[in-house]
Amino acid sequence: MQIYEIEAYLRCMSFNDVKGEIELAVFSTSKVEKGLNVGRFYPNKGVGKLDDSKILELSGVIKCLCKLLKSEDWHIEHLENGAPILFENGVKSGSSISISHTINNEGIAYSAVVLSKVQSRIGVDIVIKNDSRLARIANRVMSDVEIETERLAEVWACKEAVFKARGPGLDFKNDIKVEFLETETEKLSSQYLLSSFGDHWLSTIEEELVVVYGPII
Repeated sequence: MQIYEIEAYLRCMSFNDVKGEIELAVFSTSKVEKGLNVGRFYPNKGVGKLDDSKILELSGVIKCLCKLLKSEDWHIEHLENGAPILFENGVKSGSSISISHTINNEGIAYSAVVLSKVQSRIGVDIVIKNDSRLARIANRVMSDVEIETERLAEVWACKEAVFKARGPGLDFKNDIKVEFLETETEKLSSQYLLSSFGDHWLSTIEEELVVVYGPII
């Protein structure tokens, strides 16, 4: 995966066949595109009540989906548990979807979206590597073994992706265990596999970001 400048796309990645046909797009931005109607794509979100940072994050999601779908004729609704549902051309899409977004201390928002026409339950999470909140929550959501890896961002991102794909009703600490599967060569790479909940999950690290998604079949 390659990261470009702010206001530009990370290139979309499409993993087919053995990787379960999951498509990923990530977008980073520091300002909402002029004229972008966020409420059009999130009609039930109450966009007018959201703060600027949340609008910025959602604008990144919109950019991701427009890129993946090659269309602007879509919108997002949500289940009661918050899970997103994609609609295309006014009807429920045949693609499953997972969304994640975050914002750093400089006000740069990062948004990630995965789509799959094959797998019905997928998950993605995007995390800032040096997020100070990770150390504060680690004891509550991670095992001692996971904490000892000193790779809290990757562990947390994987747990979040797993929860989105396999939850609800899962305990982050006791039910979702994360194991690193990287080889010695992959330790020097920005991309490698994690194992959790009986599945493999792909982790990608770029500069200050960690993105984990799957399951990778």
